[in-house]
Amino acid sequence: MSNIREIYTKAIVAKGKKLSKNSYTFELDEEPSTILGCWLTNHHYDASIKQGIPKIIGTFDVHIWYSFNEDSNSIVEKRQVTYIDEMQVIKKEERDFETSDTLKARCLGKPKCLNALLRDKNVICEIEKEMQIEISGETCIKVEVKNEEEIWDDLEDIEVNPDFIK
Repeated sequence: MSNIREIYTKAIVAKGKKLSKNSYTFELDEEPSTILGCWLTNHHYDASIKQGIPKIIGTFDVHIWYSFNEDSNSIVEKRQVTYIDEMQVIKKEERDFETSDTLKARCLGKPKCLNALLRDKNVICEIEKEMQIEISGETCIKVEVKNEEEIWDDLEDIEVNPDFIK
């Protein structure tokens, strides 16, 4: 008889991360004179598998602070960005992903604005973020079983004193 057993369990079967830099163009309500600041808030994301490809789908808000009217006034405008990042993953074993697999997305580097440039009534924001994905699925591990006797195997005939605690 073989001393090898197979145990089915859930484990991480694939992992990947991606640093992305994207440029987004926003049309502003006023013609800007100067960009005074750009910051990002409300980053939300989730992971899914579409046509066998793991993806992270998310949104964040871009707040653009700028001056207009020859720098005499300023305003902050908010725009929402939606993104879909296809993730390249390293598989621990050759397999296709299944709907029963569990996906976990993580943000390693929050979205941040690297640069904001003026183009007429538009601003072009260069935004960077780093995301990670882990895929857990059912897998099989093999273990060696040792058939050794344990000390407590001989302790079956112990009498318990019912008056031990008074």
